[in-house]
Amino acid sequence: MHYPKSTSPLALKPKLKTLHGKLILLLLLLILFVNTSKGQSNILFYHTKDFYNAPGYNPAFLKNQKEFTFNIFPMSGIGVSYNNREAIDNVVKILFTDEVDDESKVIFRSLVKKDLSYNYIDANLLNIGINTPSGAFNFQIKEKAYVLMRFGGEFSRFLMNTTGDETVGLYENQDFPSESVHLREYSFGYANELIRHKLDFGIRVKLYYGKSFMASTLGGQMIDQEGLYYAQSHGDVFFSIPATDNEENGVITKINVMNGKSISDYLFNRKNTGLGMDLGINWKINPQVEFTASVLDLGSITWKESVYDLNFDEGLYEIENIHFDPELGVLVKETDEVDLVDHIAELYDIIPTEQNYKTKIPTTFLLGLNYKLSNQLNIGIVNRYIQIENLGHNSFSTLVNYRYSSHSTLVSGIGVYGKSFENIPLGWLYQWRSAQFYIGTDNMLSFFVPKFSDYSSFNFGVDFNLFGPKVRYKKVKYLPFFKLKKNRRRGSDGLIFDGI
Repeated sequence: MHYPKSTSPLALKPKLKTLHGKLILLLLLLILFVNTSKGQSNILFYHTKDFYNAPGYNPAFLKNQKEFTFNIFPMSGIGVSYNNREAIDNVVKILFTDEVDDESKVIFRSLVKKDLSYNYIDANLLNIGINTPSGAFNFQIKEKAYVLMRFGGEFSRFLMNTTGDETVGLYENQDFPSESVHLREYSFGYANELIRHKLDFGIRVKLYYGKSFMASTLGGQMIDQEGLYYAQSHGDVFFSIPATDNEENGVITKINVMNGKSISDYLFNRKNTGLGMDLGINWKINPQVEFTASVLDLGSITWKESVYDLNFDEGLYEIENIHFDPELGVLVKETDEVDLVDHIAELYDIIPTEQNYKTKIPTTFLLGLNYKLSNQLNIGIVNRYIQIENLGHNSFSTLVNYRYSSHSTLVSGIGVYGKSFENIPLGWLYQWRSAQFYIGTDNMLSFFVPKFSDYSSFNFGVDFNLFGPKVRYKKVKYLPFFKLKKNRRRGSDGLIFDGI
């Protein structure tokens, strides 16, 4: 596999010229956009009572799980969550073509239109839970992947936009941060009550096995050298994926992804390891109001195998058909498009590295407040912030849950995901006997007016609870927020009033 070079963000999406490379990318995309479950952007069922997969939002919710639960892929749920459908559709097309230059331009034109592009998965492969008087225990195996890219800016739009009216200043640097990771997660969760019927606490300890990653510190700017204008790059793109190279005398010109490796070698790779944890609380303020908070994926992975560095320091490429406007103090294009894609290979060197590279897992912070209006109706808000350097973003939803029968619950509301404001979540949860079916989207507009919608998601699944519900306490009337008044005497006659 030969990685073309450039200041352009295309450097982060190299061409694959081997069948093995295309197969592995196809596999990753299928995992990423088809076999997903409870993607981080899918917060539709956060406040839905008895939702079996709720511990994915907060480990303290394990306390509410049934006596014995069991889920296995793919019945545990399938979902999709992304905010740049145009780019993803074009990436899929590229997998089946040999010449990718024109499609690459289309992809990056769509990327530079957005401040941030993000896609997530959280696929539940196996889930076993048990609830006991000593607390709730849970074991999970998950497949996780995420891709975050921030390519929008004056410099990138100047290079890639075709409108012809883009301008850029000299020596104005733009960074192209991006990060993607594919990993498998083994975890053990525990939850119990700290204060009976009022405060629950949960923790989940995680072991990560990394499959592949890419992290960028790439940046670029326009410079002037003796009246000629150049795109200048700097920074690095680090990545790891099973591969071989043609190193000779310390020089590498080609990397072959998955050369001599099978798909199973990739999926069951255990050489890149890491540790992490989740923490959460669930506080019942009073019978109507409930507050929840959690932090997910406090951890990192150390990459030890097939780590490469694409070094872009001092990369230069002359940009023609532009001129400097002294009145505006900016560079102006003379044509609709500045062609840099075909010359990316002139901007970087491939450097093998024997040093380990550590990546932090994006940490997710969730805060929720739920108000119970009646036994059938509750309204809640949930705020989620995903923290990662230069790529963090916030989401907020107001959700209404209406339980119109003992089996069915409807969920709807409004949502703001990143910088996407036109979102109407809609979902349906159906329970019968020991099973549960759910289907929904965080933005129903994406199915009816996709061009109007910036964000899209879809998820559904079937979960099972075996052996019936767990009865945690004796079935007696218990009012945790109501205290009996003390008996009091009247005068000196010794009569006692009933305290209630």
